[in-house]
Amino acid sequence: MRKTYSRVMLMTFIVIGLATSVFAQNSNDEARKHLVRGMAAIEMAKSEADLAAAASEFRKATVLAPTMAAAWYNLGSVQSKMGQFKDAIVSYRRYLILAPKADDARLVNDEIIKLDYRLERVNKVAELAGVWLARNTPFAISVNGSEFIAKGSIGTDGVTVISDGGGLVGKSGRTARGNSEVVFKGRVDGLSIQGIRYRSSYMEGVSDCMIPADESDFKGTVSEDGNFISLNFQKGMYQADRDAGLFFGLDSCTGVTKTGEMSETYVLMKKGVGFVGITISEVNPQLIINVVKGMPAAEAGIKIGDRILMVDGKDAKGLTSQQLSGLIRGQAGSRVTVDVERQGETKSLNFPLIRKAP
Repeated sequence: MRKTYSRVMLMTFIVIGLATSVFAQNSNDEARKHLVRGMAAIEMAKSEADLAAAASEFRKATVLAPTMAAAWYNLGSVQSKMGQFKDAIVSYRRYLILAPKADDARLVNDEIIKLDYRLERVNKVAELAGVWLARNTPFAISVNGSEFIAKGSIGTDGVTVISDGGGLVGKSGRTARGNSEVVFKGRVDGLSIQGIRYRSSYMEGVSDCMIPADESDFKGTVSEDGNFISLNFQKGMYQADRDAGLFFGLDSCTGVTKTGEMSETYVLMKKGVGFVGITISEVNPQLIINVVKGMPAAEAGIKIGDRILMVDGKDAKGLTSQQLSGLIRGQAGSRVTVDVERQGETKSLNFPLIRKAP
């Protein structure tokens, strides 16, 4: 009886082993099927949706056969093309674990380094989202991938009003009234931005003239420290003509004329950025050429002609004016220490400063 039982148990284990082997083989066959389908999807790909379909096939292959190195490699390749850099890095690293001695292992490792850099740039771009200030005008900036949109309300920018009071009074200039929205929409590439600027049409309040919408290309740059954005464009200049009428309430708009265009630059400052109130030379960045009265540097005793030696312990020698300015400014209310060299002094002077919003 015991021998019969043992034979039954042995046969059971053999059957289970065979079933497991068959299941594994079926899984690998199914995984390979999805791998080949994914390759076909790539060959046919003409859109983002086609790439997404390929990624889906490769992902199914990795689930069915987690040790199939080719599936992980192809999944990483498609994820990279789709801009899914973080996921692509994970897939490529899994590939290298499974195939550390593959002929292309070094190339894949280099690709991971590139993806790390791209991911870093994407994260840097994402940090641009938020509220910025152009002088005292707030701009709301949104970022989606490399798409950049900045919206702000700019009043009557570029409009003059001429009021005609007739033979006795004559023509006179009036201050325009009204409000319009401007939108900058473009793409970010590293520290550069370019796209289209659009100012909406609006009713000018003095002349009751409808000022037409204005559109132009723009180019922009982001400062290395990420605290400033410069947007350069050509804006249309308009004249609204008003007939003052003989009696109060009879005035009317007599026409709007585009008088030309002019170059304009909006400098947007990230909300919350603080300064110490010094200006440094573009040619000789360590040299202080201006100190703003009432700002922390002036109150601490920093003077025009002082030379910056260190900022928070970092040597200022060899830095560009933009790099040095980036070190000096920072979050309003935060501390920065500036060491300067002053003519007539044998030792450097140390100034702990609290950054202040303008």
